[in-house]
Amino acid sequence: MSIRTLKIAVAALAAALSLASQPVAAQGAAAKPIRLGALKGPSGIGLIRLFEAPPSLPGGAALEAIAVPSADVMTAKLVSGEYELATLPLNVAAKLRSAGIPVTLAAVIGDGMVKLLSADPAFASLADLKGKELYVAGQGATPDYLVRRLLKEAGLDPDKDLRLSYSLPYPEMAAALAAGKISYAVLPEPFATVATMANPGLKAPVDLGALWTKATGQVSYPMTALVATERFAAERPEALRAILAAAKDSLAWVKADPAAAGLLVEKHELGLKAPVAAKAIPRSAYVYVPAPTARPAVEALLKVFLETAPASVGGKLPDGAFYGAY
Repeated sequence: MSIRTLKIAVAALAAALSLASQPVAAQGAAAKPIRLGALKGPSGIGLIRLFEAPPSLPGGAALEAIAVPSADVMTAKLVSGEYELATLPLNVAAKLRSAGIPVTLAAVIGDGMVKLLSADPAFASLADLKGKELYVAGQGATPDYLVRRLLKEAGLDPDKDLRLSYSLPYPEMAAALAAGKISYAVLPEPFATVATMANPGLKAPVDLGALWTKATGQVSYPMTALVATERFAAERPEALRAILAAAKDSLAWVKADPAAAGLLVEKHELGLKAPVAAKAIPRSAYVYVPAPTARPAVEALLKVFLETAPASVGGKLPDGAFYGAY
């Protein structure tokens, strides 16, 4: 999320909070749909049942799930009060909290799903990347900081011993890797699946998740956060609990029936064709971990962001109230 977007978000917060003194009934809360923004791509896939069959909510309110193209757009909608819930990259959610935006983490809904792919038969460990060019999906995002930490664990200086390239967007990186135009790439799902479907010779001989566990003691690293505004959580706790229960059920259904989920992903325009989504789902790490339970894993990852680029999480770890007990 850009600094400019964050400034706009903080300004919008004042307008959103000005409504807080009005009675809920006067604001027409029961009549207004509750809106949940889901990022297009892997972050939204786990919640696809909420698009197709929204749950019944206390008080007769309706849930509207909306596909959103980027974290910047999502942030503006969330802070302005247009959305009550949203999916966000974990570090963006933490940065909002550190900036004074009253959002809370309800649950982690996506764990580590980043792959290091190559068709090089000699590639067997991170040490083999010395002197090579490694393409990384998303400068300043989880794959970037994850791989930097793991390269250091392997005894490599990520700024001197190899070249990290961020020049290609995810889809183009997957295509270039599949075509043999680049040799090594760190890609999240479902883009890793896109690449391997186009070139079955691509392999992932290095298990980044296992290396992360060895380095931190955490089973995995969280990537996708489901957040709620503090105001919504305080004013509509029963509705929030019903939505979270439906989100948990959706994630379980998606994992149990990837083919059906893939059809809905394409139908609701979450950015993937049905066959790609269906094949990527079993290779992804969709989970539902309530915020208090997820806190140790969340802080382990955010500490990596803090060590490498403090501004990426607002310069500090989120306070305890960030972890909503719903």
